[in-house]
Order: sequence, then structure tokens, then C-alpha cells
Amino acid sequence: MAKKENPSSKELDEAKAAKQKLKAAEKAKASDGKKDKDEKAPKQKKARRFWKDFRGELKKIVWPDFKTVLKNTGIVLLTTVIIGVPVWILDYALSEGVLGLKNMAQATKAETTTAGLNLNLEDLLAQMTTAAGDVTQPAAEPTTEPAVELATEPVTEPVTEPTTEPAAEAEQ
Repeated sequence: MAKKENPSSKELDEAKAAKQKLKAAEKAKASDGKKDKDEKAPKQKKARRFWKDFRGELKKIVWPDFKTVLKNTGIVLLTTVIIGVPVWILDYALSEGVLGLKNMAQATKAETTTAGLNLNLEDLLAQMTTAAGDVTQPAAEPTTEPAVELATEPVTEPVTEPTTEPAAEAEQ
């Protein structure tokens, strides 16, 4: 009879590793099969699973207590006021500054226009005195008669244009 040899510990370890690899491969195949089944599952089952997972995730959330919520709300409101007030002051100051510059520009424009009109009138007066002599004399009274007399009788003859030919004039 042949003697059975006792396997060494090295061989036993290799055999265990091989068995574990086979089991892992079988699990991977089984889980791949489940994934394929999930993909083929109806949409209703997928939606049900989604909401179940969603509720599970909501249970994991640690919600703050009421004191923490009040404290954080107060911090947010205080920060908003601390930042908002300087921004409001800066906005107000800049808008008033721009409005003041606009008013100043309009006042300067009005003064320039008035001064320009005064100069133009003085120049016009000087030109009139040199051209007409003494301007202080009163001007002739305007007449109410029309400058051109209008015909009061209707025209009975047809209006005809003169018939001169340019070629006939050129020959003479």
C-alpha cells in the first residue's frame, strides 16, 4: 500500500487561498447576476427601492437641536446687518455725490448759456450801432398793408407757357 503523505502547512495555505479565490469568484458572479436582474426589474420596484434607501439615509442625518438653530439664525442675521449697513451707507454717499455733481454741472451749464446770451446780445447791439448809425431812434411803424397786392378778379384765360424752341434761338 502506498503511504499517504501529510500535506505541509505551505500546501494547506495554498489550498485555502485557492478555495477563497473560488468563493470570491462565485460571489462576484452571483452579485453580477443580481445587478442584471435589478436592471431588468420594473421601474416600480426601482422607485420603491430608491425611496427605501432615501428614508434610510434620512435616518442617518444628525439634525441640530432648537438652540443650535436659533444660534445659527442669529449669527446669520447679525452678519447680514454688519455687512449691509456699511454697504447701504456707501451706496447712499456715492449716489448723493453723483447727484451733487450732476446738479453742479447743470448750474455751470446754465451760467455759461446765460453769459453766452449776454455776450451775443452785446455783440449784436454793437454791430447794429456801427451799421445803422444811431439805434436809439424809433423804428418806422409796421404797415398792415400786404407787400404784394393780390388779384381779386378770377383769371379767365388759360395760362400758357411760352413756346420758344432752343434750336430756333441758337440759330439767330
